[in-house]
Amino acid sequence: MSSKTSTAAPSETYLDLLMIVYGSTASDPLDDSRFCGEGQRRVEVRLAPAIPPDAATSLRRRQEWAHKLAQRTTLDMKHSQAWHCEFCDKLARESFVQNAGWFHLDPPKLNIYVHLVCNSVVGPCAARLRETADLFAEQSGGGPDPHKRMPDRFAPAHRFPPAASCLCCQAEQTVGKELKRCGACKLVRYCSAACQKEDWGRHKATCKAIKEVKWVWK
Repeated sequence: MSSKTSTAAPSETYLDLLMIVYGSTASDPLDDSRFCGEGQRRVEVRLAPAIPPDAATSLRRRQEWAHKLAQRTTLDMKHSQAWHCEFCDKLARESFVQNAGWFHLDPPKLNIYVHLVCNSVVGPCAARLRETADLFAEQSGGGPDPHKRMPDRFAPAHRFPPAASCLCCQAEQTVGKELKRCGACKLVRYCSAACQKEDWGRHKATCKAIKEVKWVWK
């Protein structure tokens, strides 16, 4: 387990953001124990990004800002480990995100659940993912929506980079290599100092917002 702790300045308005990423390794069993139970492989990342003044003026603006932030941050979550599909032993390539938010609280709170899979559109793992997504929607008080529950806007033939690759170059050749973690957030991984330097302009906002990284890794 790696952790980094910090406290936002008292004058800041910040979002209490928890992102939980689910996946596996190739050696995990192929039965339901792979993706069920408290010991399921995952990383829990707590962030406290400062809310811009213009986004803090209304509930709607806080929600819009938070969801755009989560979309940007999901890339960092994806490339945090040599992840395999949550449901099988193939490399994870796609991320499917669900969320639950409480933006009326002080501070506002948002939980993001990221499922890393080999294919989110077709095949047995996509079917498992649909079951997981529907169950979450029902438990959250909403019914399954067959038109919105899956990211079918992506063409099934598109091949996404593996989560196990370098965050910056995302090259297939970096899978299986000893990638180095960012020394500050202790989360994201790079194949070289050059890649880390190139990605810093994008990653730095997420890096500074990360307060704790907790691994559940059997």
